[in-house]
Amino acid sequence: MKLPSKSDIVKVLVVAVVTISLSRMLVYVPLSVSFFASSGVADINQFDIYSDLQHSQGMMPYEDSIVMVTLPEGSGRYELAEALLMLSECEPAAIAVDVELRGEKDPDIDGMLIDAFKACKNVVVPCKADCLDDTTLFFANPRELGIKWGYTNLDTRGRDNAVIRSFTTFYVDTNTCDTIYSLPLQALKLVAPGRVRELVSHHTSREYINFTVDFLTLSYEEIPDWAEELKGAIVMLGVDTRRDVYRTSIETRMLGLKIHAYTATTVLRGDYIRPLGNWVAEAFAFVVISLFVALNIYFSRHFPRAGGFMVRTTNYILFFSLLISSFVLFAERAVYSDCGWFLMAIAFCPWATDIYTLLHILVSKIEAWWRRLPAAWQALRRRLHRTSEQK
Repeated sequence: MKLPSKSDIVKVLVVAVVTISLSRMLVYVPLSVSFFASSGVADINQFDIYSDLQHSQGMMPYEDSIVMVTLPEGSGRYELAEALLMLSECEPAAIAVDVELRGEKDPDIDGMLIDAFKACKNVVVPCKADCLDDTTLFFANPRELGIKWGYTNLDTRGRDNAVIRSFTTFYVDTNTCDTIYSLPLQALKLVAPGRVRELVSHHTSREYINFTVDFLTLSYEEIPDWAEELKGAIVMLGVDTRRDVYRTSIETRMLGLKIHAYTATTVLRGDYIRPLGNWVAEAFAFVVISLFVALNIYFSRHFPRAGGFMVRTTNYILFFSLLISSFVLFAERAVYSDCGWFLMAIAFCPWATDIYTLLHILVSKIEAWWRRLPAAWQALRRRLHRTSEQK
């Protein structure tokens, strides 16, 4: 078998580098401009496609250790106190309260709410509850009530209509040097502290949410009917309100409380989505693109009439094989590879190869013309000299 020439190797390397660079530029640069960012196009992500495909494959298994309990929209202190009193009889392992207490204070209802907090054990409330003017006095002495503080931190990245696909693991308060966890992680610290320590040991600021389970969801009136299921479970207690819905990878309008439940499940099960390392993806992309360019050269040289068909067929096979294998890797091994730009690189590869071929022909023509230039110049001088002598 004839070995590839030096020019073939140079062509493969140059086209591979140009193709990868061009695909990355076309994927990331347009999505960074204000028009795309404001329209939400920048939030289109391969992770969302894979999560939605995986979730739509069939009935998701229930996570028995986490139960969602919702209060109707417009609920306040009274409904929260009533729900907590009913939950106290069910003996859940932890209760994460995601409720903003608004409205006028009432001594009788506040007294009932204080008794409810005292009756429950291992209650976690968000830090933001203490920042509201009408609840500052109520939560002035949380330690006396045995309340553990959490931090509600849905990761919206500060942009409207952003897709929530990850959660912030924790942050360090620079004033007190305390490590403050998110609301679901604060509840997990009471039930499975080892899982939280495992998460912290990853040393990552964000983790992907694994949307692979479903939850038992109850209205607070149904609490007595499900006492057995609530015993020993982590209860996510919140208000079913349209003001607390977000876009996620599997739903366009998901209740914030459910996102907290998915976060808690991801950590409790240890089902973390592991992103494929950037250097691994880059190296793999370079090898695949280089092999594809080499096949392109081989087909064009040995099958001049059918070369175009074979190149396009190989292109489609490689494109869909990569897409399917990436999804299988995500679904079976929880490994996520963001190969959207790579798929675009495969689509652009034949085009980049053709451009390189045309440029190579153009450069060859210029070189040939440049080599003939001295001889043409000498011929012109001799002609001019003969003309001058005849005159």
